[in-house]
Amino acid sequence: MSLVLEAEVTTDLDTGRLALVASTDHHMSDLDEVSPARLRALVADARQRLDEIERLAAEHEARVLAQLEVAA
Repeated sequence: MSLVLEAEVTTDLDTGRLALVASTDHHMSDLDEVSPARLRALVADARQRLDEIERLAAEHEARVLAQLEVAA
């Protein structure tokens, strides 16, 4: 399971216009301008994925502790 979320504010060198851009790909192939609302939605999705990753750690820890108790 992996999680990628890159975001930054860029400045167009020709116009000076600021743009909020984001990507959820390791190679940034989906890098695109996003609205603040879209970035917040991406952050919410990332938090949900982080919760899933944390659950994996908790499940693994519980299994390891159960095995240690059985061995004792």
